[in-house]
Amino acid sequence: MKNQEHKRYQKERFELGGRMNIADELSLLHSAVVRIRRMVLAAMIGVIATAARAQTSPSLQEEIERLRIVIEVKQERIEALERELTELRRQLNVDRDRKIIANIQREVERLRGLRTRRPIEIAKLTAEVVDQLIEHEIGERYPDAQLRGWEMLLKHLGLVPPQLQLRSFIKTLYAEQLAGVYDDETKKLYVSDKFDLQSMVAETILAHEICHALQDQNFNLTSSPIRLKTNDDRAVAALCAIEGDATILMSEYIAEKASWRMLLELPGLMLMDQKQLAAAPRFLNKSLLFPYLQGMNFVMDRFVTKGPRTRNQLLRDIPRSTEQILHPEKYDGPEKDEPTEIVLDGVTSGSLIPAENRYNNVAGEFGIRCILGEYLPGEEAEAAADGWDGDRAAFGGQLDGDYALVWLSVWDSADEARKFADALTRYFKTQRPELAEQTDKAPKAVWLADKKGSIAIARKGDRVACIHANDEKRAARLLDATLSIAVKRVP
Repeated sequence: MKNQEHKRYQKERFELGGRMNIADELSLLHSAVVRIRRMVLAAMIGVIATAARAQTSPSLQEEIERLRIVIEVKQERIEALERELTELRRQLNVDRDRKIIANIQREVERLRGLRTRRPIEIAKLTAEVVDQLIEHEIGERYPDAQLRGWEMLLKHLGLVPPQLQLRSFIKTLYAEQLAGVYDDETKKLYVSDKFDLQSMVAETILAHEICHALQDQNFNLTSSPIRLKTNDDRAVAALCAIEGDATILMSEYIAEKASWRMLLELPGLMLMDQKQLAAAPRFLNKSLLFPYLQGMNFVMDRFVTKGPRTRNQLLRDIPRSTEQILHPEKYDGPEKDEPTEIVLDGVTSGSLIPAENRYNNVAGEFGIRCILGEYLPGEEAEAAADGWDGDRAAFGGQLDGDYALVWLSVWDSADEARKFADALTRYFKTQRPELAEQTDKAPKAVWLADKKGSIAIARKGDRVACIHANDEKRAARLLDATLSIAVKRVP
């Protein structure tokens, strides 16, 4: 019977000939499985009937054994056909998904006005791949010591809870966001194997990621500053141009696809699993959303002000600070304002800053807004950050024990520097109410102290130095060294 069923299956395939596709193959396999299952059922009924007769006819035991073998053979054939059926269904789904992605790609090319220069490779975004991509991304941005230093600094500034484990939190946070992602290093578009590509939510997310693929092929995202290790402000500014452009494209795609179906599925796009994002400390939440929301505002402002071609120009001439993102007029034109680079080698090369968990980075105007806004009203934080021209912070040490922070910033004017210094003083007093002001210290600096350590905030013209250390003598030496650093202003 096994051979007869196989011959019938092959005959039906032959009759369809060149007209056969995966759907036909699936249909034939399904029919074959059903027929064999019926045969197995009939054989089982025969076994039962024969067994009943065998009670009075022992000579029929051979017939029972023969039928048992038939059932085993049929069952093996069912299992083989079901495996083949599963594989064909998988292949059918792969072909269907590739067609969906190809259609979305054509729409994105048309809307964005960019062409693919080479085929976009599609890969499956499994849980293992998600973990690998996130680990690689974290490692590229933050080497282990730098990440631990950032975590310690955030805790000292009261921006994240003391118990938070930053690496694992970031991994979980990123994993929650990934349903599809384009990786500019592997040049692959990863699509979740748990994602329904026939939904509007999937289409919209893939349109965003395909836009990134087109950006990369036309403007080489790998050479952009998005992975700078010691200048988060510039990396975030670059990300704003990239994500802002793709977010606008996503909006254009939704507008083109407007339908009742889209309206029904839109809540799904807005309310995707965001538990980790909702639970994130406000500082991290704002940092994650800023490139998308403010980036879209920035690109749209340039689009309206300078015309549609500016979207490509922004990817050729990447913004260099979040100040330019927050104030688009400072990106180009008469009010263009380039950031001032600050080097702290004079204070980081010695032993005044502990060597453990070293962190060296730039906060930028957006970063300062977020920091001050944690303990001050939003408008006050924005006003104090306005006028930023450059900064750099260096940290080393532990949450408990030796630690030191040096933060030097330069401002557009002495008045802007004074506003920031005053706001920073209010920030620390609010964050740590037990801090007491030490009026017997140098008149040009504000000194605050509690059992955790000392904080000094000093202004020198258009510069502000902030020192944070567990030891007062160390803080005083760092303050003197920091105020003596020469800063070369950018015109």
